[in-house]
Amino acid sequence: MTDETEIWHLMPVAILAILWNLAGCADYVLTQYGVAPYLQILTQSNADYFTSLPSVLDGSWAIAVWGGLLGSILLFLRSGAAPVVLGIAALAMLGSAGWLILFAAPPLAAVSGAFGVAMISGAAGVAMLFFLYARRMRIAGALG
Repeated sequence: MTDETEIWHLMPVAILAILWNLAGCADYVLTQYGVAPYLQILTQSNADYFTSLPSVLDGSWAIAVWGGLLGSILLFLRSGAAPVVLGIAALAMLGSAGWLILFAAPPLAAVSGAFGVAMISGAAGVAMLFFLYARRMRIAGALG
């Protein structure tokens, strides 16, 4: 893609994606390490819930946040691999959200209420939007 046909919104969206995914990575690390000041933001039942998730869900959550960050950096670098990495991260986030909402015992709604369900659904939606954006940019020729 030449400078004349450069897509103006690619860099702002990539930077927004990096910041969004950095927040997700920070949430993951602070929760995994049980950082008390961070967990005190949550109710005790929420803190207990999120620090005792099954290993497979922890793995899915890790793939979602770290894959999202890597994919966002690749998007910033205009790499053609960005849609693939962001797609894997989005699938992991959708899987995590789906499991927490539908199959967890207790389900997320019982612990966090409608707000918790809305938050994780929104996060999964944003992950999908970043994937779809990267895919569109790849099709448009903005990514290598």
